[in-house]
Amino acid sequence: MALGAAIALPGPAAALSLIRDAEIERTLSRIAAPILRAAGLRPASVDIYIVNDREMNAFTAGGETIFLHAGMITRLETVDQLRSVIAHEAGHIAGGHVARRDAALGGARGISALGMIGAVAATLGGAPQAGMMIGAGSQHAAQRAALSHSRAEEASADQAGLDYMAASGADPAAALEVLRLFRGQEALLGNNQNAYARTHPLFSERARLIEDRVARLPRGEGPSAAEVYWHRRMVAKFNAFLLNPRDTLRATPDSDTSEFAALSRAIAYHRLPDPARALAQVDALIAARPDDPFYHELKGQFLLEIGQASAAAASYRQAVALAPDEPLILGALGRALLNIDGGTAVREAREVLEQAARLDRADTGILRDLALARARSGDEGLAALATAERYALQGRFPDALRNAERAAAMLPQGSPGWQQAQDVISSARRALN
Repeated sequence: MALGAAIALPGPAAALSLIRDAEIERTLSRIAAPILRAAGLRPASVDIYIVNDREMNAFTAGGETIFLHAGMITRLETVDQLRSVIAHEAGHIAGGHVARRDAALGGARGISALGMIGAVAATLGGAPQAGMMIGAGSQHAAQRAALSHSRAEEASADQAGLDYMAASGADPAAALEVLRLFRGQEALLGNNQNAYARTHPLFSERARLIEDRVARLPRGEGPSAAEVYWHRRMVAKFNAFLLNPRDTLRATPDSDTSEFAALSRAIAYHRLPDPARALAQVDALIAARPDDPFYHELKGQFLLEIGQASAAAASYRQAVALAPDEPLILGALGRALLNIDGGTAVREAREVLEQAARLDRADTGILRDLALARARSGDEGLAALATAERYALQGRFPDALRNAERAAAMLPQGSPGWQQAQDVISSARRALN
């Protein structure tokens, strides 16, 4: 699992910290898809990212992008509760609330040319830790100012979300269950309130309208067994990476033979660190589910982080064979290969990192490693271009401009790389003016 990444939001929202993980993002996409279709949105066009924050909150920004705080995912108990939050945010997107708010904030300054995550730029800092890469903290006051909606928009998103829940076969009453978690928050003042309560007022007014609507809607069939499985596995993984590993081990003794407990123990042992027990647990998971790419990925991350790059690359290759279009797994394979000496490993690293970058242009960890692979291959021009793109995503526009100009000077005029460098130069100059 890869925790990580800072994001740049439009206007005053400043930087947040993201969690990137292939398995969790696929699980969220699976859970969200019926809701998004009911909202008239294309699931493939809506990005869902996780903010590294223990508070319960969710928001939309930059067009068709939904952000869920880690605390929201770990606190909510059911698939339909999580779906109700996604449905509410989809209501903001479908209702045009995000576009109007972004326009009022002055748009996505400086992040237009690259077209990555709409008006949001993701940046990954540092090496992955325990399969999750953790970025810097958020600036809450600016975030609240940028992400809050009017009461009318909140009421509209509530009602639309309930419709999407009913249309997709989910239980609309789950929205009321989520709202009740925040009962009493509006009596608190300022920073004492939960983030969701600050950006999604008011409980009593919203609860009354939701109760009236829920009473008139069908209860739905609920999630499938597969959806429940992946949701439980996602929450187990989150908690194991976020909580103290000794607390995790106390909560999942060896007498608990469930798959979720074994996953939790594997991660906890890795974080202690106790590599032998961690690898034994993950090997047991792989033996039970040999075709699961995410367990092979997890083993690869364990091995890479204890310095066994060749063995890690072998595990990542198995994961890629089972999930060939997962850019974060491809990026991890490339990172492992860069830690192996030899020209063959560098060539393979560049190939898989180029593929990963084509699939996910918003992951600066991939761009950072791609720049290194290109430089080691002797391609300094394209290495400078990848570095320029990474800095542009970070909002470090002077650095982006300097590296893009360096790339343009080294690349053949009119070539695709030269054209990309011109795009970054134009974007950076607009941002700096």
